[in-house]
Amino acid sequence: MRLGSFLLPSAAATPAQYRQGYAGANPNFYQRALFENAAVVRQLDDLGFDFVAFSEHHFHLEGLEMSNNPILLGAWAAGLTERLRIAQMATVLPARNPVLVAEDLAMLDHFSGGRMIAGFARGYQSRHVTTVGQKNGAVATYATDPQYAEHDAQNRELYEEAYQVVRGLWENREFAFAGKHWQVPPAGITWDHPGTRAMAPTTVSDGGTVEKIGIAPNTLQDPGSIELVVPFTLSPNTIRWAAREGGWPIIFSPIEATVKACLDAYHEEAKLRDPSIGWGRNVGHFRDVVVADTDEEAMAIGRDALGFIWPTWHDHFGFNEALRRPGEDGPVPNDYEAMVDRGFSITGSVDTVARGLEKAIGAFGVELLVLWMGVGPAPVDKMLRSNELLVEQVLPKIGIELERFEPELRPEFDSPKWTDAPLLAR
Repeated sequence: MRLGSFLLPSAAATPAQYRQGYAGANPNFYQRALFENAAVVRQLDDLGFDFVAFSEHHFHLEGLEMSNNPILLGAWAAGLTERLRIAQMATVLPARNPVLVAEDLAMLDHFSGGRMIAGFARGYQSRHVTTVGQKNGAVATYATDPQYAEHDAQNRELYEEAYQVVRGLWENREFAFAGKHWQVPPAGITWDHPGTRAMAPTTVSDGGTVEKIGIAPNTLQDPGSIELVVPFTLSPNTIRWAAREGGWPIIFSPIEATVKACLDAYHEEAKLRDPSIGWGRNVGHFRDVVVADTDEEAMAIGRDALGFIWPTWHDHFGFNEALRRPGEDGPVPNDYEAMVDRGFSITGSVDTVARGLEKAIGAFGVELLVLWMGVGPAPVDKMLRSNELLVEQVLPKIGIELERFEPELRPEFDSPKWTDAPLLAR
């Protein structure tokens, strides 16, 4: 099984300090968050996690999601680590310029020595999506939106077209695209440079206009081998799209009937690409795991970690729908106890967490588990201890060995990677 970690990151402030307001505007809290997340990222590398991922959210004066550039955070994390791969959960494509996204991820791939994972999402926070993506006509999509159907269709159209641009730029030395929203390159750009005619002649016309563009550097990895993750979803349309693209949807719910419906949707579509794929394969699962010496201590840590972040912020966007049981009416309880009771948060002693994880792995055939770590409001030493107990005691107890994905580099690459030098010598 592979383990990934999802870090927002949040301001390194106590719940009481958050409640005083504007934690995101306090530079002390962000510097402390960098210090604490660096300790976690280095530990993940040492413990054998496959990857760390960061989210994209903007304008978080509240402090809970101070993550306006997951690619830049990824470059920061790459400099702290040697084997840990670097993902985004995720870059919000409808609000972004896909040409710049393709370039930035290609640079991250080189900075990290081929450890980049591509993670793309559609965006559920309107404040950010509509402000950043205003030139694209971007809108957010979230479960409690009164205009969900209209906004979801518009968002999906932007997302899928932007993805085509990103993939096209990675897969081709020179590339052109004519879509509804993006023209790459736009028609009529005059470019009659003698250097281009000599060194990149296939990108310009005989009349001296730009016909194609290419990004430089392009990815270090062979683009066909770059892993695609699609977080965090219960949408059948998104799951089927991920299956068509060979991506890994990260399933948000712990509820058995909901998860099995997602796995059915993925499998049905994925078989059209690969008839040999097994049910439950190529799908990630999202959880919160907190381990301590006793159940009571773990619950106390969890309440200050994701047990503070989720009820305070994410319920508003319909996250609790991921916890709804079949046939259940009315609001889902918005507290950490409900997150634990319904199986999203697997929290307790080594024995308690081992039983919970073994049950989830057995029910769904989990081969990729992504852990949402509530670093920030919770004491970082307790979170580090939790990770250590998970890998060194829980997983061996249930017979799980950690695996890592091995990136495949472009066939024409035959030089040493700059990251082959020892970390301290770079």
